[in-house]
Amino acid sequence: MPQTLRLWSTEHRSRWFLISENISWLPGTLAVRCLDGTCAGADPSWLTRFETTQAEAHEFAKEQLGQALDELKQGIDERLLALREQLEEAKHSPVSEHTTATANASRVLFDLLRKLPAVIGNSLSGSEERVMSARAAMADLQHRLNDAGIELDERFTCFPDRLAGLRGTCRSQSE
Repeated sequence: MPQTLRLWSTEHRSRWFLISENISWLPGTLAVRCLDGTCAGADPSWLTRFETTQAEAHEFAKEQLGQALDELKQGIDERLLALREQLEEAKHSPVSEHTTATANASRVLFDLLRKLPAVIGNSLSGSEERVMSARAAMADLQHRLNDAGIELDERFTCFPDRLAGLRGTCRSQSE
């Protein structure tokens, strides 16, 4: 088992000591305090063998702080990852047991309503380029609706072609 050192100092921080957690202390009259706030009394001559300089003590404290911050960051990163996974799972889970629709469905349905006038206009335009744009919009919406738990067949993506065909049928009847 690796030796874990703890940094101790006298009350006014005039002396510093690096002492292993696993060592048995020799009780005494010199009061020392650990960085975590733990207080102890030790024999002054016994403590001398663990004494370190203030610069070494500060370097040790900086390293310990760096390690603690790294561990904290890792813990936060792991928790955020777990929360992201839970959020993704919730996004793809049905909102109730009576439907396959997920929480994303309302946003996609809103986008469908917003884009539908342009899809209709492009489909009826007579321009093949605009009909292709309508097809692409419907294909994107179908993919998003499927991801949101609303399964649609090819009739959905063929809607622009059916409208374009309807325009052609109406045109030939009027001539």
